[in-house]
Formats: sequence, C-alpha cells, structure tokens
Amino acid sequence: MAKKLDLDFVRLFDCYGALLTQRQRDVMELYYNEDYSLSECAAELGITRQAVSDSLRHSEQLLRD
Repeated sequence: MAKKLDLDFVRLFDCYGALLTQRQRDVMELYYNEDYSLSECAAELGITRQAVSDSLRHSEQLLRD
C-alpha cells in the first residue's frame, strides 16, 4: 500500500509541483524521486529531520487538496 501511495504523490508532484515553494519541491524531489531518507534529506538541505517531515506532510496535504 505504501508504494501505491508513494507513486500517487510522485504523479501529483509531477503535475502540481509548481504550486509548492522551492524548499517544498526540493524536499519532495529528494524524498520521492531520489529515495532519500528523512535524515539524508535533512543533511542535504541543511535543515532538521523534523523540518523535512513537516515539509513533506504539508506538501502532501497541498497536493491532495
């Protein structure tokens, strides 16, 4: 089920990614397209793991809406 959900977000990101901020796009790109972990995303972007998690959650909600 998780892989189906991931694929749905990749499709939504491809279609509506321009509606997100640059930081949200960067996080989504690393997490979904590059298959980085939350910790790897945080290290790459110089932010906390919690900030990555919050950004993903917020971005996913925006894309769902």
